[in-house]
Amino acid sequence: MASAPLTALFLAAASPLAVLADEHVRLGDRLEARDLPTLEGGRAALLSARARANVLAFFRPDQEYSREVLRHAAGWSRDFAGKPVHIVAIASSRRPAAEVRRAVEGAGLKVPVLVDEDDRLYAELGLRTLPVVVVADGDFRVVAFETFRKLNLDATVRARIRLALNEIDAEAVDRAANPPRATMPNEVDGAVAHRNIRLGQMLLERGHHQEAAERARHVLALDPRYAPAHVLLGQALAAQRRCDEAVRAFEEALRLEPGNAAAVEGKAGCEPAPR
Repeated sequence: MASAPLTALFLAAASPLAVLADEHVRLGDRLEARDLPTLEGGRAALLSARARANVLAFFRPDQEYSREVLRHAAGWSRDFAGKPVHIVAIASSRRPAAEVRRAVEGAGLKVPVLVDEDDRLYAELGLRTLPVVVVADGDFRVVAFETFRKLNLDATVRARIRLALNEIDAEAVDRAANPPRATMPNEVDGAVAHRNIRLGQMLLERGHHQEAAERARHVLALDPRYAPAHVLLGQALAAQRRCDEAVRAFEEALRLEPGNAAAVEGKAGCEPAPR
């Protein structure tokens, strides 16, 4: 399986910056460089010294939350391609290889899949749950633990990676991890949302599909219930031929705003015509 030029360590722990009281590994601790067996045979590095960010994804192939983290990881791998980020996924040696392979391939993930022999690494790090995402910097120092959560996980890990790349500052990471909560659906700041969605549509029309998707994600980091942002994200993903992800975005828009014409049209355009 090809290695992406990313070093994102996925561990799934508590909150973005909080250290779990019973974790063995703490924020600021330096992880040990080592090689582990891979799912495809041979061995591969857990960490990369050439990366500015390292992300480890510990997952269970039979668990839906873990599969969702793998789908997020596939997106990170694509969106940070060509940058000094290293991503690996890690599964227990107790899990059947065929089951692990199905989960990884189903998520479209193309990074090294490492095998944790007898869960030794899992125990050494003191993990307590799966999935877990740990982010480490280029010196292998742990900068964040992320346990699974439905809201903001994707945006938070993306922000952590971008911080390690010096693309954003710590304040921007905090905004991604702890966005202001809207009290009702679609109650994000209207001016901010409208401006970003309009700019995203302009970028989309000019063929800047990834930038349009980032505008949509910016709004969703503020309020994940803002349907027009899900529509824009779906359109940007569809333009990149990432139809499975686009359909999920359109479906979320329709869940929030049943009958949304743009979401209906976008979903229909991504789904194969009935035979």
